[in-house]
Amino acid sequence: MCAVPVETPGVRGRPSGQSGVLSVMKPIVAAILAAFPIVTFAAPDAHGSADSETIVVTATREAVRLTDAVADVSVISRTEIEQAGVTTLPELLSREPGIQYYSNGGPGKASGIFIRGAGVAQSLVLVDGLRFGSATAGGASLEQIPLDQIDHIEIVRGPMSALYGSDAIGGVIQVFTRKAGGKPKLDVFAGYGTYGTQSYTAGASGSAGDFRYSVRAGYDDSLGFSATTSLAKQPYSYDPDKDGYRRTSAGTSLGWAIAEGHDLQFDAQYNKGRNHYDAQDFMGNPFDAYDDHETAVYGLTLKDRLLDSWNSTLRIGRTTDDDLDFGSFSPPSGARYRTIQDQATWQNDFKFDVGMLMLGTDWVNQKAEVEDSYDLSRDIASVFAGWSGHYGAHRIQLNARHDDNSQFGGHTTGSAGWSWEFVQDWQVRLGAASAFRAPTFNDLYYPGFSNPDLKSERSHNYDAAIAWDTKSKGASLTAYRNRVTDMIELDSNYVPQNIGNAKLDGATLAGYLKTDAGYDFSAGLDYLDARDLDTGLRLIRRADWQSMASAGYANDTWRAGAQVQWVGARYDDAANTHRMDAYTLVNLYGQYQLTPMVRLEGRIDNLFDQKYETAWGYGTAGASVFAGVRVMTK
Repeated sequence: MCAVPVETPGVRGRPSGQSGVLSVMKPIVAAILAAFPIVTFAAPDAHGSADSETIVVTATREAVRLTDAVADVSVISRTEIEQAGVTTLPELLSREPGIQYYSNGGPGKASGIFIRGAGVAQSLVLVDGLRFGSATAGGASLEQIPLDQIDHIEIVRGPMSALYGSDAIGGVIQVFTRKAGGKPKLDVFAGYGTYGTQSYTAGASGSAGDFRYSVRAGYDDSLGFSATTSLAKQPYSYDPDKDGYRRTSAGTSLGWAIAEGHDLQFDAQYNKGRNHYDAQDFMGNPFDAYDDHETAVYGLTLKDRLLDSWNSTLRIGRTTDDDLDFGSFSPPSGARYRTIQDQATWQNDFKFDVGMLMLGTDWVNQKAEVEDSYDLSRDIASVFAGWSGHYGAHRIQLNARHDDNSQFGGHTTGSAGWSWEFVQDWQVRLGAASAFRAPTFNDLYYPGFSNPDLKSERSHNYDAAIAWDTKSKGASLTAYRNRVTDMIELDSNYVPQNIGNAKLDGATLAGYLKTDAGYDFSAGLDYLDARDLDTGLRLIRRADWQSMASAGYANDTWRAGAQVQWVGARYDDAANTHRMDAYTLVNLYGQYQLTPMVRLEGRIDNLFDQKYETAWGYGTAGASVFAGVRVMTK
């Protein structure tokens, strides 16, 4: 019996090795309620991590209030991002309920996240509405996106193929970059910390008449620490040297209000970094390996209000993921793994007295180049439709989509969601959805380790939730059941086959509390049963249990807080023999407004210097301090 393959451990472009809701809820709820006394407050519920009046778009492809979303949604605000210091984007996401994370050796290294236990390549990442990631290995290079470029992040847990097509089995993460507009502002930041970490950013934004603008640039550098920690665990790559990284980034947003109801906006974001990692040559000697990684997103969006009841959005864009690897077995000029995704979307939203109708079409051309192995492309043409309505205390959302892939034909997916506010501030939610993931180019064409006859992975998900929300405090309990079939696994010859099946069952207890005195609290508990149904063994790097808690205080001068994250034991191999112990991280942050224009910021991560692993034999940061100063105009 073949085991579920391991997530890609090294350079991102290389081939990788990866009962109903009520029946799930009973043991899960009992376990959670038994454990709940150790949790001071419940974790941010879908509606707790941002103000209840926050507008979100990812869950519906239309603008709705966060409290009106039927799906399991949360938002990470710009304020929370600034409190994260030099934390990487995957680390920041891992502090949200329902998300787990791994990294192969610290900032800049290949990393990944699991949404509700789904694999790295089974969750979709969007940047400003455009698909972002690698079509060779699958997944997205989240570690390459600097936090300074991000305005906010929306996270939707659960299958979303009925809205976005392939890859959205576990959920969708959409990154919204910082936008143009408002009165003219300038801001500059400089910071320094442990491991020789440096970060410098600068930006300007504003508007003039019908035009608006935003320009940002940044530079990050770190001496780092050894990516691997054990010769026994990593016998073919261990090297005790420091593995640093550096990254430059730039972004711009330009907008033009053409006329009332008509708007044109251009967004661009570019990142280039060099990341050193551990490797050995063919004689087993340490080798100073590194890779140069570039990612870019370019998008042009035209929004038109054609009638009072008809809004049209046309978006065209390109995203690229280009990795040039200088490993021990790479040619002198480097081994290239490149993805280009050209995209276009036309979406039409119609408002009626009885609800909202959405009709649209997507087109994507994916091009992939791997070393001298292949240079190929494929087209995906899609049509989608949706209906959402608010009927008294009831809300519904229905979506359907058909994707036609030039390589392996069509897929039709659907979803249905319902919520009912049965008493004031109390709501129940039910949902069902299907999803799929198309094989990557490596799965289909990598010489000697591919299978051109592969089918797409498919999943069917059901979830249920009960939530209480008063806008100042709230709690929720969500349970889900997801079955993934035709999982792509490696056979005994390391050739991918459609022979795997998995179950992803779990629950999240979550909540928050905000006080008029400036204090806020949140915490939560996640249970996940992620298993290979063919072997009964746990999927790699997924903990059965994890919890998080935070407390903060803010006034006109100070902002400070603490975060605690506990992650249970996991296995790093499909045979469940490489056990990684549970760990607890305690982080502190603080900000002090020295003058109206100058703010001091600081953060201590891993306060108690916890020794832990997120990937077998790979290093993690010890106790770390980072401090900086931000100067900004009002």
